Amino acid sequence: MRFSLLLLGVGLGLFSACSQKTSEERMFNLARVDSSIPTQINEITKALDQGNAQPEWYVKRAKLFLQQNKTQPAFQDLTTAIALEPALGEAYFWKARILVGNQQYQEAMKMMMQANAFNFYTPESEAILAETYVGLKQYDRALSHSSKAVRLSPGEAKYYVLLAKAQSGTGDTARALFNLNRALVRDSMSLPAFRELSSIFTARKMFNEAYPFVHKGVTRQPKDGFWWQQLGRNFLSRNLTDTALACFSRAINLEPNQPEGYAGLGEAWYKKRQYSTALPNLLKAHELGLRLTEHNRWILASCLEWTGNRESARPHYVFLTRRYPQNRRYSVALQRISRPIPRPKIDTLSSVTVF
Repeated sequence: MRFSLLLLGVGLGLFSACSQKTSEERMFNLARVDSSIPTQINEITKALDQGNAQPEWYVKRAKLFLQQNKTQPAFQDLTTAIALEPALGEAYFWKARILVGNQQYQEAMKMMMQANAFNFYTPESEAILAETYVGLKQYDRALSHSSKAVRLSPGEAKYYVLLAKAQSGTGDTARALFNLNRALVRDSMSLPAFRELSSIFTARKMFNEAYPFVHKGVTRQPKDGFWWQQLGRNFLSRNLTDTALACFSRAINLEPNQPEGYAGLGEAWYKKRQYSTALPNLLKAHELGLRLTEHNRWILASCLEWTGNRESARPHYVFLTRRYPQNRRYSVALQRISRPIPRPKIDTLSSVTVF
């Protein structure tokens, strides 16, 4: 009898264990599912649909969406997470990261302030702040945050690139080049480093030095308009104008809201003396926010003049003459458009004739 009771107890114990195991298997456990991103997203979605609406799971799914470059559903999940738990600092951080990627720097700054208020802080937080201030052209602040990111995580190549961007913005290109080389030591194929190096060398008209980085960028990111407009600049410097025109057109097709492609296209047509074709592209670049430099202001003024818009060209020539008095061509152009346009004389027959 005692033996029978013992067997019964063991059986009940085994049954209880099996039931508990079966129950646990039915519960959602992310560590037990397939590690692929789509499977993890599906499992989290199932859990959320079953009423397990924890804000942390929305953040987890948002991060998985971002690994797939799906920013819109990620942003929606982060918004939901914040609605469920307004003090979830990590959700604000990831929203800021998405906003920086979309160049919405003011909104990104607001999200980072919230993340800091709720005590979410990582080296990446400093990097996002640095990138935000670079976007806002507040380079001194960007310099402070990018320096902190480098100190906190000295092995990350991207933090040296951010530091270089801030230094380049303050005009310290020598240190920017130094830090970009430090980035390449840590990651010899860093596209952000290639991008910044190509920008610096192109701005300094060091086109031979820029070309290797531009070529690598076009090869690895052929759908990024930045690289095509940089390649166009390189070809334009070699007087390969038709090839440059093709590159700038490709840049515009890929990124129609970026002014640099239109500016390059306008300059290429200007070099071919096709002023009426150049002018609409230059005006479009100006409309999209292109910063006027001595070089592109002169091209714009020249195109305005030679298409008959002398009064529109005048303010640009006046500015160039006052700002760069040592360059005689600006004052000569201003004098030229200040002269009255000679009117053609029409010969008429005398009122007195022999007939």
